[in-house]
Amino acid sequence: MKALGVAALATLGFVGFAHAADVPLPTTKPAAPPQQNCFANVWAYLDSTAADCPLTYAGFTLYATLDAGLMYNTNGAAWNPAFVNGTQGLISKQSYGSKWLWSPNNINQSVIGLKMSEPLGYGWSLVGTLEAGFDPLSGWLANSQRSQVMNNGKALILQSANGDSSRSGQWDNSQFFIGVNNKTYGTLVFGRVNSLALDALIAYDPLGAAYAFSPFGFTGAYAGFSDTQLARSNTAFKYRVDYGNFRAAGIAQVGGYDQGNGSASMWQGQLGADVPNLFGGVLSVDAIGSYAKDGQNTSIFTGTCAVLKSGPFAGQTGCTNAIPNFYSDDDLKATLSNNTGFMLVGKYKWGPWQAMGGWEYFRQANPSDDYPNGFKTIGGYNVPGNILNNKNFPTVWITTNAYNVNRVENIFWVGGKYAINDRLDVMGAFYYIEQNNFLAAPAVCTGTGIHISSSACAGAYDALSFLIDYRPVKRIDVYAGVSLSNVYGGLANGYLAAQNIDPTIGVRVKF
Repeated sequence: MKALGVAALATLGFVGFAHAADVPLPTTKPAAPPQQNCFANVWAYLDSTAADCPLTYAGFTLYATLDAGLMYNTNGAAWNPAFVNGTQGLISKQSYGSKWLWSPNNINQSVIGLKMSEPLGYGWSLVGTLEAGFDPLSGWLANSQRSQVMNNGKALILQSANGDSSRSGQWDNSQFFIGVNNKTYGTLVFGRVNSLALDALIAYDPLGAAYAFSPFGFTGAYAGFSDTQLARSNTAFKYRVDYGNFRAAGIAQVGGYDQGNGSASMWQGQLGADVPNLFGGVLSVDAIGSYAKDGQNTSIFTGTCAVLKSGPFAGQTGCTNAIPNFYSDDDLKATLSNNTGFMLVGKYKWGPWQAMGGWEYFRQANPSDDYPNGFKTIGGYNVPGNILNNKNFPTVWITTNAYNVNRVENIFWVGGKYAINDRLDVMGAFYYIEQNNFLAAPAVCTGTGIHISSSACAGAYDALSFLIDYRPVKRIDVYAGVSLSNVYGGLANGYLAAQNIDPTIGVRVKF
């Protein structure tokens, strides 16, 4: 009916023009047709972008993203309503046995946020962002430390998806900053901000750091140069500036654990450039350096299960709770380190094609401080001290000597993205991660695969991923993808399985 109406209007217009052929034509250009109101109906709104049709009032813009789907794991862990990812698409310690899972946040975190941009005059603007990530299936704020305490003391085979993260149930667990912007002098903000590495990985990963398909979304360890809590700083200055085709950025963290940070201090710097008209395309490159003091990685106690050999329950499987006496399920362990990192990333865009890749390096050394009386980690969770009431307890809650021999990890990735048309993209990437042998002498590594003797042995992790993203309207993505992930050597220590394949479908809606 819509096409028939357009044809009828066109016919009437042609007839009117024929009758007026002998009338002199005006010399002025006709007025442009009025732009359709994107709030006229639901369809018009969904087929507009956030830039075309923002939910803006008085300089404030409300926005949200919802992402959920269905995932199959050849080796997986049950969905956890608090965990940032919800499920674990790539192989992890808890992965065991095939599972069908409703899966949130497959290509990115579901969020709700508020942006501000208020002109101040003379080219300056006041800018700010407040954003929180959540699980659309449970409605809970993303809280990975809560996912850890929900599994504290359980045997791996009984654990649901969990792990450390920079999101710990805070109402601003994504970002919360305020600052100023000037086209010439750049942007300076203060508050809770993404690390420069996190911004770069999203921009230079062919899969955009998708949670279900990319190691960079699956864990924040690479955005934090080894510790996932360092993917964001809670109290930091962040500065970005462009000068022609060149750019620079920096982060300086103010305050430590007491201010909700995952380290005692952190600094990062970045230099980058775009090279236009290079063989008909645009080459973009960026280099990032980072140093963090007393970075922390939280973990839980893992219980054990065994077949009972005697007693009234002989032949049945019994499991023990590994949480030490006199402590709470909410207490977490922590491993501390001083971290140095470097990242070099690049991409080349030529028409509908994009090729991307990069290299990341980080080194972990023992921390500067040992915190014998414990501390509060992000989100207010407790890490007890190894000394309590002037008494040494056999339980080691805070590990400060894990890197007597420095741990070194190298991460490589390469892939591409192709826009078949303005609504359909295909993308793929290969990721390879390797660590050195940092087991202190005289200990030696024995065994192989998931049965290797120590997590400090040399090891590797790889993933091969593909994703198809279709946008029937501009605000809705329908996607399908798969990742094949494997773990080897020291990185496989303590795992229940060494491989997972995760075919996944889903829908993402942006408001």
